[in-house]
Amino acid sequence: MDEKSKGQKITFHCPDDVAERLDKLAAKGDIPRSKLVLNMVEHMTTFLEATNKVGVLHLAILLRDAGEKLKKAGKDWKDRKNINDLTEDVEK
Repeated sequence: MDEKSKGQKITFHCPDDVAERLDKLAAKGDIPRSKLVLNMVEHMTTFLEATNKVGVLHLAILLRDAGEKLKKAGKDWKDRKNINDLTEDVEK
């Protein structure tokens, strides 16, 4: 086994449209799709490790979760029919 083939083989399912986009990018870079994906994973792993060290990753996750909860709350409020529905949560 040579140095380049050492490591773990990781597989995942990828939507067809994403695979096509990856193929186009790999062709532009004149590299195999697997090498393009590996380069992307290595780059993002380094980025996420760096953001984790300074706490940015946790902040981003917190903001994402808060955004999802605000969207749900906004939808719930929008679905209310009258003024009495608006006070239901306050009375509970």
